[in-house]
Amino acid sequence: MREELEVLFGAIETLKDKYKQHNKKFTLDGKLVGDVGEVLVAESYGLTLYGDNNHTHDGFVTGCKDKQIQIKASFNKYFYFTKDLERKPKYFIAIQLRQDGSFEEIYNGTGELVFNKSCSHLPADRKHPYRLSVKKLRELNKSDENVDRICRIKLT
Repeated sequence: MREELEVLFGAIETLKDKYKQHNKKFTLDGKLVGDVGEVLVAESYGLTLYGDNNHTHDGFVTGCKDKQIQIKASFNKYFYFTKDLERKPKYFIAIQLRQDGSFEEIYNGTGELVFNKSCSHLPADRKHPYRLSVKKLRELNKSDENVDRICRIKLT
């Protein structure tokens, strides 16, 4: 396993060097997928990232600090959305990562719409965040109600 870990840590150092302007650590402790997703979205949508561990928003549209975004990335068939109404994101972008480094936009719109259409009918007194399926977010992304989005500036 030593060789495999050396390859992983070598790749992490390469990511840190190449994308140092985004101030991400690419750690293996459960944050690697999130950091990769945040950088991909930042570069594709023209965002400025806050750095590590901002609980509500991961960044904002460069030049427009009012458009704050929470980014979720996954290889799975679901995403988590906050249960804390005080931390509901202004905008929410969920992407499904592919092994080749590309991604599919699953949802791009307001956090308010996600909450109202997917979470508001669920109990608020819960221990864990809401778990939203890719299918449900895709449907919401295509709905006529989803009119306020973050513009993509670069296709991957």
